[in-house]
Amino acid sequence: MNDHHHDHENHHHDHHNSGHGSGQSEMPMSEKLSRMVQHWLKHNADHAATYRQWAERARQAGMADVAEILESVAEDSQAINGDLERAGQVLAEKYVTK
Repeated sequence: MNDHHHDHENHHHDHHNSGHGSGQSEMPMSEKLSRMVQHWLKHNADHAATYRQWAERARQAGMADVAEILESVAEDSQAINGDLERAGQVLAEKYVTK
């Protein structure tokens, strides 16, 4: 039973153009980080939704104690997103060229 609907392999690598021998310059670190932060925000939100789905399933199966723990994990994921949003704001305000 796999309700995990995204591909870790496609996004958990360093997003950049190496430019080795192609004459292209490497993407600035600020741009890389900005893109990664946006990916992590969505990724964490997806996980939080999955934790909540499974919490409800656990609750319906009579496992209220497990459901409470999964709800807590979902809340923790959302808290992490608050920190990631702040990182994105700082990047946008101070480092990403507009």
